[in-house]
Amino acid sequence: MSPTPPQNDPTPPRAGASRRLRWIVLAAAAIVVFLYFVPIPFIAYTSDAYVRSDFVEVAPQVSGVVNHVEVANDQKVAVGDLLATLDPQPFALGVDLDQKRVDGAATTAKVREEDARILASALETAKAAVTLAQQDYDRVAVLVKQGAVAQAILDRSVDDRQKALDAVTSVEARLRVNAAEVGSTLADVAVAKAQLALAQYNLAQTRLVASVPGFVTNLSLRPGDYAKAGVPIIGIVDDTQWRVVGNFKEYVAARLKPGMRAWIWLDSHPWRLFPARVFGVGRGVARHEDEQGLLPYVAPTTDWIRLSRRLQVTFVFDPAPDVPLFMGADARVLMFP
Repeated sequence: MSPTPPQNDPTPPRAGASRRLRWIVLAAAAIVVFLYFVPIPFIAYTSDAYVRSDFVEVAPQVSGVVNHVEVANDQKVAVGDLLATLDPQPFALGVDLDQKRVDGAATTAKVREEDARILASALETAKAAVTLAQQDYDRVAVLVKQGAVAQAILDRSVDDRQKALDAVTSVEARLRVNAAEVGSTLADVAVAKAQLALAQYNLAQTRLVASVPGFVTNLSLRPGDYAKAGVPIIGIVDDTQWRVVGNFKEYVAARLKPGMRAWIWLDSHPWRLFPARVFGVGRGVARHEDEQGLLPYVAPTTDWIRLSRRLQVTFVFDPAPDVPLFMGADARVLMFP
């Protein structure tokens, strides 16, 4: 009996390897899809986050030469601490000049008020003279009717009475003019006092003080520099308003609500998670870069991939961390909403 010839394997070795490779690729793709889509309802994470605080730009309200700089770069300051002073001499001279104007206007007003009192007394005297002239006229008129005196005496009495009336009219006119002058000088006094108050205010503004507690940052101010009104010359990072801003994809940010618990990883202090809570979810982002910056702009694209639109979510530490924080430092946010 002849031996049975060996049967060939119906599946070539190459075909089996190719089939296994396809299964491996499909399994890897399934794992990637699972990891990308399944955790979304349970985990919110972003590495696009950063530490933020309020940055106060200190600008003088008057222009002048910097006289002294009282702080150093990176120095911690408290509210009311003196930062720098401008040369106060020009403003002090302005205060002295306006004070002299106030004194001069007040003196003029006093003179006009004294004139008013004198004219008021003269008016009373003139009115008394009218009364006396009227009485004399009445007496003479009776005597003329009786034929006891001549008509010429009555005529003189009429003239005297008219002169007394004219004197009253003249004094009253002078009183009206004086009243207008008094009002004008009192207005001048008020204007001079307002100018003096403004000069005193400007003098006070030569002292620049900290309005918030924090750290002086990137200081380059030196004595002799010319400071312009409204142009910031000192920057302070507020040490009381620390927060983290995270940029989340739209479908993730839409599920977040204020008060939710979060965990913050700070690149400045790695391997530590800091508890935090959602403070607010931004309700708008700019579609294009806006110079005014009224809406935050988060770039949705890279050089070759279009990314999903990001919305800003603000987190506050709860409690405050026991480590120093740095404005602009990178952070990561992890949540289990």
